[in-house]
Amino acid sequence: MKTIFKYKNITEIKKKKVLKSLDKNHYVILRGLFHKSEVKKVLNKIKKFSHNNDQIRKENQYDLIKNNYQRLMFGMSGGVNGFLNTNSRYIRVFYNPLWSKDIYSGRNLLIRLTKIQNFFYNLDENYGISEKKTKDGLFVASRFQHYPKGGGFLSPHRDDAAIKSAKKLGIKLYYNCLLIMTKKGRDYKSGGGYVINNNKVINYENVAEVGDVVIYNSKTIHGVEDIDSSFFPNLNSNDGRYVALTTLFKW
Repeated sequence: MKTIFKYKNITEIKKKKVLKSLDKNHYVILRGLFHKSEVKKVLNKIKKFSHNNDQIRKENQYDLIKNNYQRLMFGMSGGVNGFLNTNSRYIRVFYNPLWSKDIYSGRNLLIRLTKIQNFFYNLDENYGISEKKTKDGLFVASRFQHYPKGGGFLSPHRDDAAIKSAKKLGIKLYYNCLLIMTKKGRDYKSGGGYVINNNKVINYENVAEVGDVVIYNSKTIHGVEDIDSSFFPNLNSNDGRYVALTTLFKW
């Protein structure tokens, strides 16, 4: 069963066909909904970031993600006491809420990605787009993520927090859509996003293109293999893998 579906706009998406493939393959790729040129334009602006703006988030600072906020995530999430839920990572995240200043000129990309995700949730296309709290107490945590050259990675996991948010909507399955902003083989040489299906690791970025939307659900174990791990880490470097996400989180 194929995993790549080509569409020019959201209204063309054959939802049942896409979800059938998703259930079997644990991921699908939607192609044609974003132009490479518009994605690259936003990427070039993001890559002008300064490492000096990197922050960490303390336990009581959850609300930081509701503002423009550049976070460096390095190490275990969950700690030793919660070792069964530990999710190790090395990522730089650029939180860019849909109601905040459009500092990366990426608002159009993030709103369109949100509408695609809402389509699969059977929600109103504008659900969660404004700063007003939704009736379900959720918001769209829109962001760009950078997996740095020199070992950027994300250990295999399921999105437990986002799955709980989906349940607030009475939805049994959680869907996440991520926009591919870099091309493996050009922007980075090794590693990339993967899913696990039938105990096999499938690196979908071996076939993904800039502008593709990758979708997975709450059944999917996924992560990111080390990006260009043969190089020494350099926090000042803007090289590596980039994606955009618009996950529903608890307000």
